[in-house]
Amino acid sequence: MKLNDFLATKPFELAPFEPQRFKQVYRDFCQHFKDNTPKIQIIGTNGKGSTGRFLAQSLEASGFKVLHFSSPHLLDFNERFYTQGRNVPQSELEQAHAYLRSLPIDAHLSYFEYATLLAVVLAKDCDFMVAEAGLGGEFDSTTSLNKRIALVFTPISVDHTDRLGSSLLEIATTKLRAGLHLEPQVPMIFAKQEPEVQELTKKLLPSQNLAFIEELSQEALREGQKWGYPPFLVQNLQTALSTLTALDLAPKALKRLNLRGRFEHITPNILLDVAHNVGGARALAEALKGRQLDLIYNSYARKDALGVLESLKPYVQHVWILPVPDPQIMPQEKLQGILKQLNLPFSPFRGVIEPSKSYLVVGSFSVVRAFLQGGFFGR
Repeated sequence: MKLNDFLATKPFELAPFEPQRFKQVYRDFCQHFKDNTPKIQIIGTNGKGSTGRFLAQSLEASGFKVLHFSSPHLLDFNERFYTQGRNVPQSELEQAHAYLRSLPIDAHLSYFEYATLLAVVLAKDCDFMVAEAGLGGEFDSTTSLNKRIALVFTPISVDHTDRLGSSLLEIATTKLRAGLHLEPQVPMIFAKQEPEVQELTKKLLPSQNLAFIEELSQEALREGQKWGYPPFLVQNLQTALSTLTALDLAPKALKRLNLRGRFEHITPNILLDVAHNVGGARALAEALKGRQLDLIYNSYARKDALGVLESLKPYVQHVWILPVPDPQIMPQEKLQGILKQLNLPFSPFRGVIEPSKSYLVVGSFSVVRAFLQGGFFGR
């Protein structure tokens, strides 16, 4: 069975989830496969993808071979596996898939758990693997992997309350517990966190090698200015640079971030960003200061659409509700009620892009994906 057909049989991401399943499967897997690739694990709520890609690109610039495993993807599954300046070709993914299918391992792995094993196989000949947690931290499949040489925490905020907890500290706890069993010498690097998260970290991980980023370096500021990064991407770059410093690795050169959907201008008047929670929206709002634009938007039902829209409201002239073919999308009448509550004018998106207007497409990976697949910007 081809990989895409096989993945279609899998429960998407973490549902149904059994905390101990991957640990046992990984132990079985390692009886057949020597997983010796050093891993930099990235956990957090916002900024994991760009932080990981900054790390991968910086390491590549220093001559290392790196596999960057990220999630979710925008258009194609192979976007989750990046190495040597490109996404892994489908042919290599199929080879890794065929190898996994040849092993006597549990067939009931979830979509994300299986993707994790694909990444491990693809990273076999790499100097480093940058592994982004899918959700949470304590029970994430990436936390079970061998040879974690650094643990990076991007900003932790409220998201996935249906799975991780109803408060910031509950959510932070399940993420931070991924560091409980690391060797004390393994560095843990923290991007700027809420004060209560930083205090919780010190209580929960008192014997670990903790490093909190307090300010931006001249190098991060210089690179941010060079490439026109918004503040949140400069902060993510700083997290990557601080991680390399903690590992005694210094980048020789930096290129523009090559990751889709992160403050990405696909045309001069259309901006894409995959921000999907209040923390991400606030960071995005900071980058939009002084601008006025139309918002092309939709939201998952479980997300805090009120908080997201409230954060972006000062910079929004009109909201266009983009149809998204996903059963998790919020009922239209509920979203309309939120927009009325905020006194934001709205209309159904009809696929018309006016050259004289500026647009922001935001809400989730699914929203950005639906917009790109609709090809509206080419009209």
